[in-house]
Amino acid sequence: MITEYSQEFKESMLQKIFSNPNRSVVSFAGEASIPSSTVATWVRNYKKKNGTIMGQKKRKKLWSAEKRFETILLTAPMNEAGKSGYCRKHGIYPAQLKEWKEDCIAGCRNAPDKKYIKEAKEKEQKYKKKTMALEKELRRKEKALAEAAALLVLKKKVQEIWGEPEDE
Repeated sequence: MITEYSQEFKESMLQKIFSNPNRSVVSFAGEASIPSSTVATWVRNYKKKNGTIMGQKKRKKLWSAEKRFETILLTAPMNEAGKSGYCRKHGIYPAQLKEWKEDCIAGCRNAPDKKYIKEAKEKEQKYKKKTMALEKELRRKEKALAEAAALLVLKKKVQEIWGEPEDE
């Protein structure tokens, strides 16, 4: 017997699956009494079509880095139920909170120190000067090459007009 599922039902299942990345597709399928292969097909087709977690790209654009950091600070003391409620209210997923927290931690660990920034700026200025000097030399050589080409063309025209020079 083939069962047709509504698009709304499929979308709600996909949303549940993507909002809880720690659970398996099989557990969601068993909970809804749907064959796991059917749900796996829905997930595979969705990933082929969209390539990312539902709405993740859109939500990342809407939330600035400062807003994400404030959210992490605000939800840090909350328990899982509180975090889930906050996420539902603000239209984000708990998995996104975890990802944002990891990004914040990684950003703090990888933050460059002032000495490194100063050295990087000095290197950049050095390379800019070198690039400008090379571009200036290249322009000079291009002009010289153009002049040499023009002289060769004029020499050939002179030879065509007056012929070969006679030896005296």
